[in-house]
Amino acid sequence: MKPALLVSLTAALLLAPSCKSWTQKITGPVEAVVTLPSSTPGLLEQSIVRASANAHAEAGVRALRAADWELAKTGFSQALIDNSEDHASHYGMGIAYEQLDKLPMALACYETALRFSVEEPNPDYSAAIARVKGKLGR
Repeated sequence: MKPALLVSLTAALLLAPSCKSWTQKITGPVEAVVTLPSSTPGLLEQSIVRASANAHAEAGVRALRAADWELAKTGFSQALIDNSEDHASHYGMGIAYEQLDKLPMALACYETALRFSVEEPNPDYSAAIARVKGKLGR
């Protein structure tokens, strides 16, 4: 009897769109660990990218996990259409641009992420800005 109840609750949580916050608490945030070349030649850095509470941002993070940088850009672009001040999506877009070696675009994304994260500052944003500026020789 208890397993059937568990299946029913799980199915209800997965089917009911109004329960998104519950499913987030159960499954946790969607995140990816991305390895990037450091501004110091020969060194690598890892960044953790967490999706905001947006299905497009989650798709962007999943694309980062799969190393599909173009698809990640698309996901984050769609998330930013929904909320242009979504600092996590700006950061994820910056990661995708940096992986594509489009450093000026990556820098712009990281700076925007930092500007919009005033209430929840993330030290990774400042580190990303410093990393890209180092790569650009600034």
